[in-house]
Amino acid sequence: MIGEVTRALIPTTKNEIRQRICEQFVASELYSFAWIDRYSPEKEEMIPTASAGIAKNTLNGLTINEEFPQAELTNEAVQTREVTVVQNLVDDPPCEEWRDHALKHDYRTCAAIPLVYEEAMYGVLHLATNRSQGFGALERESLAELGVTIAYAFENAESPANTDSTERTEAETEMMKVTAESEQERRLYETIISSTPDLVYAFDLDYRFIYANDALLEMWGQTYEESIGKTLLENGYEPWHAEMHEREIDQIVETTEPIRGEVAFQHAELGRRIYDYIFAPVLNDEGEVEAVTGTTRDITERKEAEEALQESKERFQALINASSDVVYRVSPDWGEIHRLKGKEFIADIHESTSNWLDKYIHPDDQKHVMEAVDEAIRTKSAFELEHQVEQVDGSLGWTFSRAVPMLDEDGDIVEWIGMASDITERKQYEWELKRALDLLEKTEQIADVGGWEIDVDTKEVFWTDYLFDILEVPYDEEPPLDEALDVYYEEDRPIVESAVEEALDTAEPFDVEARVRTPSGEIRWLRVQGDPEVEKGEVVSLRGAVQDITERKHREQRLGELIEELGESNERLEQFAYAASHDLQEPLRMVSSYLQLIERRYDDELDEDGREFIEFAVDGADRMRNMIQGLLEYSRVDRRGEPFEPVSLDDVLTDVRADLQVKIEEINAEITTESLPHVEGDRGQLRQLFQNLLDNAFEYSGDMPARVHVAAEKQGPKWVISVSDEGIGIAPDDSERIFEVFQSLNGSDEHQGTGIGLALCERIVERHDGDIWVESEPGEGATFSFTLPSVRTSELQP
Repeated sequence: MIGEVTRALIPTTKNEIRQRICEQFVASELYSFAWIDRYSPEKEEMIPTASAGIAKNTLNGLTINEEFPQAELTNEAVQTREVTVVQNLVDDPPCEEWRDHALKHDYRTCAAIPLVYEEAMYGVLHLATNRSQGFGALERESLAELGVTIAYAFENAESPANTDSTERTEAETEMMKVTAESEQERRLYETIISSTPDLVYAFDLDYRFIYANDALLEMWGQTYEESIGKTLLENGYEPWHAEMHEREIDQIVETTEPIRGEVAFQHAELGRRIYDYIFAPVLNDEGEVEAVTGTTRDITERKEAEEALQESKERFQALINASSDVVYRVSPDWGEIHRLKGKEFIADIHESTSNWLDKYIHPDDQKHVMEAVDEAIRTKSAFELEHQVEQVDGSLGWTFSRAVPMLDEDGDIVEWIGMASDITERKQYEWELKRALDLLEKTEQIADVGGWEIDVDTKEVFWTDYLFDILEVPYDEEPPLDEALDVYYEEDRPIVESAVEEALDTAEPFDVEARVRTPSGEIRWLRVQGDPEVEKGEVVSLRGAVQDITERKHREQRLGELIEELGESNERLEQFAYAASHDLQEPLRMVSSYLQLIERRYDDELDEDGREFIEFAVDGADRMRNMIQGLLEYSRVDRRGEPFEPVSLDDVLTDVRADLQVKIEEINAEITTESLPHVEGDRGQLRQLFQNLLDNAFEYSGDMPARVHVAAEKQGPKWVISVSDEGIGIAPDDSERIFEVFQSLNGSDEHQGTGIGLALCERIVERHDGDIWVESEPGEGATFSFTLPSVRTSELQP
């Protein structure tokens, strides 16, 4: 349509140009009618001078003044110098005359296009259409550009150069240097415009340019003389481009029909541009093609806009495909959802539907969904709501829906554009988080523990609810860091303050204890733990827990008192044991000595029974003395032990074997051993430990010579030492009882012993923070195992 209108702008009378323009607009069938008002600068009024699609006498004698229905539209176009549009002339007319006119001539929308060139007003072009969405943004932009072209044609028609057709023809003939006949030139000049924002040109049938306007010369970057009479190739067209246009010219000559196309070409100044072109035939009196004219428009910006729009659509579709959203359009009253796109977490989303409420929304949520819809319609504001929906698989899901109203120029809602996101997983996480928080709150109450966090930047403090309960502080009185530290006892506040500052500086956790005084006056002990959160080497947050340990501290205090009392009692018992052993041993030695004296002095007078009785008495006294000595050693394990130091068990075992050498040879015992480690301990007590265990193995070896094996195995920070024999063994049920004081599983007539040796072993191992146990079966021997702390490698270096 624009091309046809442009061709109508041939240099002739202004009235003829106006009439041709109106006829071309109506012939396009895009517009119901068209008319042009001529601007009268003397009277400052518009006078209708040409029309099409409307009875000629309709505009006769009319003057567009203030009383005319279209005066407001015309005046706005004149004042703003922009395309002005009025919509809905039938349903919402500014006056009754306009409505009657619109109904009579079958149009609903009207536009006024100012005809302005270089600030000069030449009139107004009026167009009417029955299209409901006529005169959109792109259409207005095109019509505005066309208005400038039409105004330029009026300027050209009014210039002196166009008043004398003969002079103009001779000048242009001389400039183009062509040899065509004058009649051909006249028809040629009637078909093209000497100058226009578009590219205007003509070819002869040998594909040579016989005319080129300034816009085309500017695109080439050439002068008129350099270009006219030359072919496409000679004017810089690439071979494929020149061949394409030559084929099109041949086709026009053959069919006498115009051809339209798009092509890219290098502009001399603007670079690569995209053009829309039309080639049309120029016919002679016989109807034969004697030349081909062309008009070309630069559509680069439009194509870029179209490509950007298409790219935007593709990105939008990609965004929808990549997200969990459903995009939908809804009618103004929400009576129907027109279209749904996106993820198919809702069933049948591609189908428009009017029963969307029952189809998609869970019955429990239908009421408040409609309440939110009604409120959004009433206020013309966004609709936002989380609600339940039925998913594709029939299960219940959750969605967040948001729709915004699209308003027309009058502020009425045209439709709604919305998106629905699948938030089912988020809702599930929220439920699980709520359960976890409820469980955490109950756990805090059971454990008497509250949580806290310090914002490193603001020094603001966050407390969990139970911490408020521990401190007996109202929930709305969460203090800053300085005030939070004030809750602690004055003597204990530096402990917590220093721990917090050090954690923020070093990113190391802390664990301290401090007292607080509650508003009720109660003193409580708190265990305060903190753990910094570090990102890129910087502490970004400090979180921790506070536990009420008041009861524990009270128990510890009571336990300390009991330990102190027990220590005093043990000391008294030790003193008693020492005194008892010292005081008892002297009478026993006296009894034993006098019995032996009786035996020597009255040996001749004693019969066999008397000698046996004296022997029993002496033996009993000796056993009693040994038991008292063993009891004394047992009581002194903790109080009289030496400080721990690195001890070589190989050296200890060597010393013990030397002490027992006589007995070993006497009973023909055999002791084998593996390499034994260094441990942390009391050398004297460890020597006593090994000696007691070897004595025990010798004592219960049975009828066969004693065979004993000593081994060691590393288990974590401790060593497990084992002493194994092949003796008579013990029953598993007696494995605990043998470590009790004065416990012996065999009669004194069978085996010598006080019943304190293994109890003393247990006491020594316990002092070394270890355990001792036995593994045995009757007749299968026994293995006594015990643990001792290992020595750090650095402590063994000289």
